[in-house]
Amino acid sequence: MRSMTGYSKVVFQNEDFVINLEIKSVNNKNFNLKIKVPYTLNFLENKIRAFVGKKIFRGSVDLKIDFEDKRVSENLFDYNKVLSDAYMEILNQMEIDYKDTFTSKLDLLVKNLNVIKRKDEEIDEEEYTSFIFEKLDVLLEKFIQMKSEEGLRLKEYFKERISFLEIKVEEIKTLQPKVVETYREKLLERLNSIRDDINFTEEDLLKEILLFTDKSDISEETSRLSSHLYELKKEIESEDKTLGKKIDFILQEIFRELNTTGVKSNFYEISKIVVDCKNEIEKIREQALNIE
Repeated sequence: MRSMTGYSKVVFQNEDFVINLEIKSVNNKNFNLKIKVPYTLNFLENKIRAFVGKKIFRGSVDLKIDFEDKRVSENLFDYNKVLSDAYMEILNQMEIDYKDTFTSKLDLLVKNLNVIKRKDEEIDEEEYTSFIFEKLDVLLEKFIQMKSEEGLRLKEYFKERISFLEIKVEEIKTLQPKVVETYREKLLERLNSIRDDINFTEEDLLKEILLFTDKSDISEETSRLSSHLYELKKEIESEDKTLGKKIDFILQEIFRELNTTGVKSNFYEISKIVVDCKNEIEKIREQALNIE
């Protein structure tokens, strides 16, 4: 189990390269990766996206890579000698034609005629790829480690909450026989109070109790609740890539069974337990949103 939230940073420098990688993520039901790289690494963006996508499955992820090739930085600019010679020839000819001199033809050449240009950087794509992905792998390893550590804390939290729910479901099962018994006692009490106004037989009484027993039977619901809780415990121990979605689905099923249990039983003690269980489900669901 891994958390969807995490952060990691890697800074590295040698005689050739300077690199700063940073990654962070927050909750998202799908995988959404935003990448920011310098233009010299644009050719790697799709490969980076695929590489990260094989290791991270859900969440909004921001990846930033700052990269500098110091070898290129040392010789970034050059001037166009052919163009400069042509400009200088024209400037010299203008001095002859107009019988005047420029204060500094060189200043004019540099400032106004754009003869100095940034060099087109010739990069070794294979070398860049090898270096970038080596550091990216280190970054993701640290990132996933942090997410996994948080995932372990989430797992322990879920285990505690599930144990609480299992105890509550057993309490509901224990109270179930009292539902019919309580109804029978209240029915007899009401009937005895109006015995002089209405005629009824033991058979009528039995039919009414049997009808209520059938309507208030929650044995299937409690059985499914136990089954869902068992499945939930299994899932939190699994390494399934879609674990977060599966847990959310099981929680929905548990919530539905709790609703039905509360309505069918129509018994205060059980309804109270159902409310407690629903509160626990909401706590689990809130934390489950953070599972990758």
